Amino acid sequence: MTYNLTTTPIRATEDPRFFTPSIIANLFSKLNGALAVAIEAERDITHIDVWDPAINAWLREAERAWGVVIEIGQALRDAPVTRAADKPLVLLAGIASAIMSSETLSELGSAHERLRAASFFRQRLGRGHLPHRIGAMLDQCHAHLSAVVQLDLYQPVCDPEDLPYGLSEAWPEAC
Repeated sequence: MTYNLTTTPIRATEDPRFFTPSIIANLFSKLNGALAVAIEAERDITHIDVWDPAINAWLREAERAWGVVIEIGQALRDAPVTRAADKPLVLLAGIASAIMSSETLSELGSAHERLRAASFFRQRLGRGHLPHRIGAMLDQCHAHLSAVVQLDLYQPVCDPEDLPYGLSEAWPEAC
């Protein structure tokens, strides 16, 4: 007995002329790719001895990857918004910048709350070709940024003055 099974989603066979990427959509797609590369480069060097000269190339690769993410993020924030669907992309790029530039626990917590609240972007896009593609890019970036928040690199050192009175003396490892 033979069953008919479609392996290609119907939307993948739709006419690609319905989606013409804007400058922001192109940059955001590059940002997603750069975030994935940077996350993997950072995970490669997570549990290694940074003073070992054998891994200098890995360290340089990770630094270059994060540099690319920052450059693309800056270009994305500077690009002109040409359509309404570009606004959520720019807003999520701003959240990415806030996460990566956080220096204290309170800044990281605030940026992480903004990331959690960013799921409303997906609900407001609507239906059709353009919202589907923009939503897919937003979902991918949201997943990447959730991974970035979990990396040791973006876990800021806490300030002992932010701790409740007496906790820094009673628990020195808190920071």
